[in-house]
Amino acid sequence: MSKTRYKNQKESNEAIAKAYIENDYTNSQNKLLLVSKANYGKISSNVCYSSVDDKGMNFYEFNKNAERNLMLIERYEWSDFSSVTINHSITKSAFTFVGHDKNRDITIEVKGKEVEQVIRNHSSMEVNVVKRPVWTKVLGYRSQTSWKMFMASTIYTLILLFILHALLPAATHNFIMELASLVLFLSIIGLLIGLIKPKWVLPKFKVKTRKRVLFSYLYLIFSCFFIAVAFTDGESTSTPASTQVSSSQNSVTVASKKDGADSSKQKVEKNDSDKAVKEEAKQKAEEQAAKEEAKRKAEEQAAKEEAKRKAEEQAAKEEAKRKAEEQAAKEEAKRKAEEQAAKEEAKRKAEEQAAKEEAERKAQEQAAKEEAERQAEKQAAKEEAERKAQQQAASQQATTSSSTSSSGNYKPFENDPSDDQQSNMSCSGQIKGNKNSKIYHVPGGAYYDRTQDNIVWFCSEADAQAAGYRKSQR
Repeated sequence: MSKTRYKNQKESNEAIAKAYIENDYTNSQNKLLLVSKANYGKISSNVCYSSVDDKGMNFYEFNKNAERNLMLIERYEWSDFSSVTINHSITKSAFTFVGHDKNRDITIEVKGKEVEQVIRNHSSMEVNVVKRPVWTKVLGYRSQTSWKMFMASTIYTLILLFILHALLPAATHNFIMELASLVLFLSIIGLLIGLIKPKWVLPKFKVKTRKRVLFSYLYLIFSCFFIAVAFTDGESTSTPASTQVSSSQNSVTVASKKDGADSSKQKVEKNDSDKAVKEEAKQKAEEQAAKEEAKRKAEEQAAKEEAKRKAEEQAAKEEAKRKAEEQAAKEEAKRKAEEQAAKEEAKRKAEEQAAKEEAERKAQEQAAKEEAERQAEKQAAKEEAERKAQQQAASQQATTSSSTSSSGNYKPFENDPSDDQQSNMSCSGQIKGNKNSKIYHVPGGAYYDRTQDNIVWFCSEADAQAAGYRKSQR
């Protein structure tokens, strides 16, 4: 299949695209089910086509002047999506696919319901179809845009008006014209009131805004105006015809009964009647023009007031937004200042606490140092006292030793532990010392008789002290 072949056969773009897609699916394991024109959003501004198969969708960009007319843009697998929301209209269907990582908005033209059926039959996606009222599928109401619905309503009303004008008898035209004029007058009043207080003139609407009032009552005004004009024209065209018929009949009747003078009189009356009809039609046309001019001025005034109101609302919103931003900025600055002050206060307290702890630590260290020095001094004094005592004892011992050596009497006797009798002593003294405790006892002492073992005998207390013993306290 070549580009030249398609140009020679002058095939349509859709036929060219379908041929290319069928050729691409020749060696594919997927089964091609349908081909449709599609809208792929902002990814491609050219015409796009979609091919739907049992596993997913392919999207192609069409360019008839390119070497290859159809280029594959992207493919979506049904398994990539968990659900789809479908919004059907008369000429197209909008698909919103919800996937695990991202969503896709795709518009399929004409064959949207067939694509929906393929999705239901060949995928496990949850299918949600948007239920829309029948009137929203009518041309002009599908987008739900106010001005489009206004234009569509006006056009449909004109079409219905022409049909009713042709079907209704002429006898009802005058009544319809008067009724339309009354409704037109009430609609103008309702429009003026609604632009001030919308809720007074929109009792059945949930959304009560000046925009809704403007579109609703302008539609009523235009419709009633068209009805009044249409049925006024019908009345004016039918009246001269009936007058002419009746005049002709009268002329024939008078001609058969009266002479030429009566016929002339009848013609004068006919001319007067025609003149009156023309004047009445002219007067009605002038009244209609005055009504239209008043209506136009009212619409211009309403538009000006609406624009002024919107400008004031916008200015008020901007002013409120600016004040809110300023207030937020002030509050933010105040909050930051409070946070800064709190941080500084916390820092100051921490520093004070650290200084206090440091002072306490130094005081404790100083007290400990002083206590250690005091203990050291006390220990040194004690050692000095012991040293002096030892020196004194040594001096006394040396003195005693020297005196004993000179006398030749000092020779302590340590008795046999099994025999502690004094008869074993070589000296005549009775000083009893305990070899283990280094304590000596004098006769009459509390422990003198109790000391039975490890006895060392001394002749005198000086001998015991010189030997390093101390006297018992009892």
